Amino acid sequence: MLLENFYKSFFASIELRLSGSSWLWKVTFASVALALFLAFPPYTLLIDHFRDGGTKLDAWVFIHNQAQDLLHPKDMDYDVRRENMIFRWTLPLLSFLTNGNILIILVIQAVLGVLFLKRIGDYIYSVCADKALTALSILAIANTFVSVWAFADVHGYGDGLAYFFLLAALLSRNPLVIFMSLQAAFFTDERAVVAGGYLLLFWMVIQAYQLNDFSFSGLLRRVFTGQSLVMWVSWAVYFAIRFYVQAEYFPNHSYSTIGTPVLFANAHRNGLGSSIWATFEGTWLIMLAALLALWLTRRYWLIAALTIGIAVLVATGIYVHDLDRALAYGFPFVLLSFFILHQTASVRSLRVILFFAAVVCVTHPQVFYMGYNRILWLEPLPVKVLMYLDHVFGWNFFR
Repeated sequence: MLLENFYKSFFASIELRLSGSSWLWKVTFASVALALFLAFPPYTLLIDHFRDGGTKLDAWVFIHNQAQDLLHPKDMDYDVRRENMIFRWTLPLLSFLTNGNILIILVIQAVLGVLFLKRIGDYIYSVCADKALTALSILAIANTFVSVWAFADVHGYGDGLAYFFLLAALLSRNPLVIFMSLQAAFFTDERAVVAGGYLLLFWMVIQAYQLNDFSFSGLLRRVFTGQSLVMWVSWAVYFAIRFYVQAEYFPNHSYSTIGTPVLFANAHRNGLGSSIWATFEGTWLIMLAALLALWLTRRYWLIAALTIGIAVLVATGIYVHDLDRALAYGFPFVLLSFFILHQTASVRSLRVILFFAAVVCVTHPQVFYMGYNRILWLEPLPVKVLMYLDHVFGWNFFR
């Protein structure tokens, strides 16, 4: 009875605290604060970038070059990463608008990171109308890579922007908002272009439940109608712009690493299994429970569609070193899984699943992979403080 009493008192305590009109903002800010306490961003890299003679973050250097002349950026061949940034224009646009102020861009990225969680909370609450479930969902997602990276990405990759714009498109019914959000996401990183397919799956499954039509023909039809049609138009416009610009301004441009599943190589494979788990952490419980619910309700076409989607997510991720960044674009699967569970399971069952998902996400160390068999850890704030004191006093514990 001891654990049962704790479980009941936990939810009673949450419901007591989630009062007032601004409860969702309180949950969002508290979740962000806890996440950053447990996984403090590597601001020392940014400080070193600004320091004279310090190690420069090459992405920011090239973003500055792009902002000066987007179609003729200088030093394009300096590093292999730069060849992948030729058609990533969102950060260069922000750099141009802010006169190259990296700090302002990072503040914008952080604000969008907070809004990302708030929008997720709005969606979850619109589905279940349960404050406790909403709070646990925000707490869980806030402590996974897709949320933490909006604050920890000081490198100049911009995925936090892409995640936000994809979410904005996902939850909007306005075709213009969807289109503009998708273009902003697509021109942030090509992984967002692939993630557009996950949005199609999301809309397809949601409408299947709303219309109670799970037939193959019905599912296929919804991939080409409504919001999904905007996705196809967005893809067409994006590729038309990209192909034109490449033919006109970068006719000899190529990708030296394309077509190579680099994470299968001995020099990179060690982080593959770690990232598949660590990107989603406890939210895997939500997704696996949703797949089980689909199996028990005999929604086999939905299982096939979601399995293909997750397979594409993993298959495209193995072609890049920074696997966690790629896998985090699969966050729509978490939201979709919650919706499926709400349609098929009781609130009591959902609370159990979300409780343990949140516990795992909060207690799991924030680790991610950047290639070369190096699994990186975003240390908690107390550890960062100890590292700073170690540096100041020369204890050499963290050398």
